[in-house]
Amino acid sequence: NKFEFRMVGSSQSIAGPNVALNTIAAEALDEIATRLEKAKDVNKEILAILKEVMTKHGRIIFNGNNYSAEWAKEAEKRGLPNTRNTVDALKAFVTPKAIKLFGKYNVLSKDELHSRYDIYVEQYAKHINIEALTAIHMTKRQFIPAAIQFVAELGASLAAAGKYGSVQKGLLEEVGKHLESAGKKVAKLEDETKKAQGISDVAKQGAAYRDKVFPAMVDLRGDIDALEAIMPADLWPVPTYSDLLFNL
Repeated sequence: NKFEFRMVGSSQSIAGPNVALNTIAAEALDEIATRLEKAKDVNKEILAILKEVMTKHGRIIFNGNNYSAEWAKEAEKRGLPNTRNTVDALKAFVTPKAIKLFGKYNVLSKDELHSRYDIYVEQYAKHINIEALTAIHMTKRQFIPAAIQFVAELGASLAAAGKYGSVQKGLLEEVGKHLESAGKKVAKLEDETKKAQGISDVAKQGAAYRDKVFPAMVDLRGDIDALEAIMPADLWPVPTYSDLLFNL
């Protein structure tokens, strides 16, 4: 299909993907060259090769929107893999097919592939761990205290407003709901992170960060984003999305 290398971060070298793509291309060209070298009628063999390649691999060609849900469904229908997360994608390093390919051209040995798999899964786990700890820290020390302060201000305003405090009452209920929910969710995130940290097996730890820690972060973010949308800007402890987009 199509391969794109966009503006990756400085820690994300394209060397690794290029090694894989070049090795795959080398094998394909090797197979074609071997057949042509043995062919009695080169032109006839070229046509036969082209027909075989298109018949076998034509299913990867898609000239529509490769980012659309339509292509995801079509790819599944065509039997093409669609790996949706890093932990599963990294398993490609240690498949028998990959080990055979890289070994065939003396690019990477079986041990080297397994070591890369372990390192990349560990790297993934460490990144998610840092993000989780940051989310916990910011929620407990910045977002929850700010929300508590706003709740206190709303309570005082509601008491002063009396029968005209319907707006304050609605806001108080909304903020209180997300505040209570965020408190429970940050506790869950903290618990899942500690559990993941205690796993010694690299593959199992990576899966724990993917299946437990990351979803807990996403869940917590829902309440924090909701609070950001309704709290006064002067009480919000970090720059808002609007600040980042328009006021830098």
